[in-house]
Amino acid sequence: MKRLVQCAMALILTACSGAPFTFVHMSDTQIGFIDPSPVYWKSDSLMAAAVKDVNGICPEMVFITGDLINEPYNTVQDSIYRTRKAEIKAPVYEVPGNHDIMKFTQEKRQHYLDWRGYDRFSFTSHGCAFIGIDSNCIKDGDAAAEAAQKEWLVEELSKAARARYTFIFLHCPVIRESLDEEEDYFNFPLDKRREYISLFKEYGVDAVFAGHTHMDYSTVQDGISFYTAGPVGSPLGRGFSGYNVVRVSKTGFSAEYVKTGSR
Repeated sequence: MKRLVQCAMALILTACSGAPFTFVHMSDTQIGFIDPSPVYWKSDSLMAAAVKDVNGICPEMVFITGDLINEPYNTVQDSIYRTRKAEIKAPVYEVPGNHDIMKFTQEKRQHYLDWRGYDRFSFTSHGCAFIGIDSNCIKDGDAAAEAAQKEWLVEELSKAARARYTFIFLHCPVIRESLDEEEDYFNFPLDKRREYISLFKEYGVDAVFAGHTHMDYSTVQDGISFYTAGPVGSPLGRGFSGYNVVRVSKTGFSAEYVKTGSR
């Protein structure tokens, strides 16, 4: 209870004073990915450890960029995810990953909406704009769904024209390290990279946060910072379980990828 009171007070103070604030970017909690059994204790324990860390940081907001669970609509995985998410002592915003939908269709999108309530978000806080989108319709090539989402995105970006900083959240990275990197499972097609980076540049987007790779990356393209978080759950390759801690002030922002359990 003491920690909860302290977090609530921090929210009030930063909101009232305009002081620097912190938010956390998590991705790929993916309950069930590393232990496909009815118990799922490994991925549960990794998310529990990350939540404990994050509550110790006492951020203003937490963003989870997809792959919330490993199998869409698995009720046991979902129950574990929702339980751990409810333990986070800050508002949580999430967008779907590929494992939350498994090949985009309008019917699967509606099913996701029935479970989660939304698949994109947009709001302002501390003079900053926070916008989340669903990368599945882009990556899976559903032109109609992507066009509808892009129309909404342009409208929200237009509203954010006077924001101090504009932050975008999605699951699949637009790029990991460079605009001309090879296209694969873990990034956008080249034409879509150019399209969205051009859009983000036009509307003054400052940073884009993604996941999906189970390894952390960061790069800058056309003045926009791109951050790819490693997983809360099981890492791949050189990756390790963790989350991004993003610190925002009047003069700038920074993102630090932190290993779970290192705080």
